[in-house]
Amino acid sequence: QETLEVMETVQYDSAFIFKYSERPQTVAQRKFPDDVPEAIKTERIVRLNEVQKEHSLMRNRAHIGQIHEVLIEAASQIGNIHWITLIIGLAGMGLILGIKKLYKSIPGSLMAVIVSIIVVQWFHLEQQGVKVLGAIPQGLPALELPRLDWANFRALLPTTLAITLVSFMESIAVATAIQNKHKNYKVLPNQELIALGISKIGGAFFQAFPVSGGFSRTAVNDQAGARTPLAGVFSAVLIVMTLLFLTPLFHALPNAILASVIMVAVFGLIDVREPVRLWKANRTDFWMLMVTFAATLSLGIIQGIGIGVVLSLVMVIYRTTKPHLAELGKVPGTTVYRNVDRFPDIEKRDDLLIIRFDAQLYFANINYFRSCIDELITQKGSALQAVIINAESINNMDSSALRMIDEMVGDLRHRHIDIYFTSVKGPVRDALAKGNLLVKIGLDHFHMIVQDAVDAYDARRNAAGDLHEDMQAYTLQTNT
Repeated sequence: QETLEVMETVQYDSAFIFKYSERPQTVAQRKFPDDVPEAIKTERIVRLNEVQKEHSLMRNRAHIGQIHEVLIEAASQIGNIHWITLIIGLAGMGLILGIKKLYKSIPGSLMAVIVSIIVVQWFHLEQQGVKVLGAIPQGLPALELPRLDWANFRALLPTTLAITLVSFMESIAVATAIQNKHKNYKVLPNQELIALGISKIGGAFFQAFPVSGGFSRTAVNDQAGARTPLAGVFSAVLIVMTLLFLTPLFHALPNAILASVIMVAVFGLIDVREPVRLWKANRTDFWMLMVTFAATLSLGIIQGIGIGVVLSLVMVIYRTTKPHLAELGKVPGTTVYRNVDRFPDIEKRDDLLIIRFDAQLYFANINYFRSCIDELITQKGSALQAVIINAESINNMDSSALRMIDEMVGDLRHRHIDIYFTSVKGPVRDALAKGNLLVKIGLDHFHMIVQDAVDAYDARRNAAGDLHEDMQAYTLQTNT
């Protein structure tokens, strides 16, 4: 209000300036009405300059949050280091880490808070420039019904959806990190979402900010030794007691100690072994981790998580468009068939092409599937008599895949090449039945295992009939 009163007295080009930050001119360039006394002009110019400087500082700080901006800002402020504050912060971190290592049963963060308050008060460090927490408003917020207004609802809906999405992503991310650290419980996303929703609804009756499972707060809670949801109950009770009776005790708490508590807790969540494990196990996942990590540091948590999600979806789609396809051969002396590229002693037949496709068949990968089969058929040459498709890894077929199978069966038979299917799963059989492909391919061309299809092909070639008619009830069952 005071700022607005000051600014309302300033006139520029016959217009009052209410948003002084949008005008680049200095205070000296601004004009006051002629009837304003010189003393008031001088006083208000000084006050306006102070307000403008503070606003400029706040605007600059509002843009600082990404790692490179933080580092640049820190480097530019190196000459303004307050050494007593720095020593308090470093001593706080050392105390917390030392207690954690030597006396695990003692809460290091609490000890750092108590010791720092005593030190600040004993040596009057607040008078020497150490920033402290200061006065904390005492008491609890009053219970008040939220105002439900359709205009407010429409205005707040987009922001509400964004806050909900961001808070849920942040909560699940930190909950999963803590779960991976301890590995003695399982995070249930639905339960987390319900808890966040109930918390927001409850907070609405006390004029609270929208709440979420914050990264730093969760890290501090874990650092303090919390293991069950009861920790939240005790924290809530202690916060209520503090707000009612203990707020004066925290007046001298240095801000540097709060930063130390958060930094030590967050450092404990950094898992250096995970990138090493991913580098050895899956280079693609490693680079996705590094890109997401860099994006989070440079752009922010929301953007980093969003980029990570998009990268994951892109990789899932890419992997399903070009999944693994293997040509199979017989392990000598058995009825087992394995990838011919992995085992040099596998038995291969020139008249048979046996393949396994390790993904669902849908519109995005049918061209890849067909081109791979055509290439293998070309490599076999004129000796090829039959193609056997091991479908044990195919769990779904969409309409585009059914059309492709129909066309492929017709093309192969036009070239006098027979086709067999083995280990077809129920949902895939249902899709084939609905597309009338079971009959078109031939009921006697579906078998339980690869060896059955090979035997059926050999028997048919020798005009001896099908050797496995007793298994057709299991091979051809559908829910259509």
